[in-house]
Amino acid sequence: MELRGKVALVTGGGTGLGRVISLALAREGMDLAIVYSRREAEANKTAGELRGQGVKAIAVRADVSQPADVQALVDRVMAEYGRIDVLINNAGTTVFAPDFSDLEAISESDWDRVMAVNVKGPWMLSKTIGPIMKRQGQGRIIQTTSTAGVRAGGSSLIYTVSKAAEVQLTRGLAIALGPEVAVNAIAPGLIDTEWGHLWPDEHFKRMANNNALKRIASLEDCAAAVVFLAKNDSMTGQTIVIDGGGFFH
Repeated sequence: MELRGKVALVTGGGTGLGRVISLALAREGMDLAIVYSRREAEANKTAGELRGQGVKAIAVRADVSQPADVQALVDRVMAEYGRIDVLINNAGTTVFAPDFSDLEAISESDWDRVMAVNVKGPWMLSKTIGPIMKRQGQGRIIQTTSTAGVRAGGSSLIYTVSKAAEVQLTRGLAIALGPEVAVNAIAPGLIDTEWGHLWPDEHFKRMANNNALKRIASLEDCAAAVVFLAKNDSMTGQTIVIDGGGFFH
């Protein structure tokens, strides 16, 4: 799909990986809607950076786990741009409890919140925007999942469960929304974000040393994969692992 002149909606687009993805899509000539839940200043700053690249960009607040927020978000973007061509389901959350044997470390409210943001949110956004894309005749949905979704591990038991669900959601949506809409995912390993740095620096060094390429994936590596999936006309239901070869260990 040609990206120039099209519109992308990026959840969690104001900071971290979402910001880098947004900048990469802007370089392809896309107009953007940057979605944030709490960090308004950062989202507005990112939108300003994008406009500095010569594209249109707005920052919109929404809690992706809330149906009313999702509908209001989509209505706002459609009113602003008249179309949505690429949906990046990037917003996510976790609870840091890496000792899986401690089953009391995750409360019921923790479980509900992580599942609501990481699984329910992408489902509701895809369910709302997918039919718009189908009417347009073409579209892309790209999820940010995690290597924790394809093998048990990561920041907590609930996180790995939620990301595994997102991998399967990707496959199911590919069936539901084809042939007009391709649905794929990227699965980064440990990356340089605020969530990633809940782990100590020694963990970063150990993970890099254990990887086949002796490095962790950069945010730019992940964003390049998103751009590839947005352009590609022959892939759907796939999850691309981006972890420096750590998956083989």
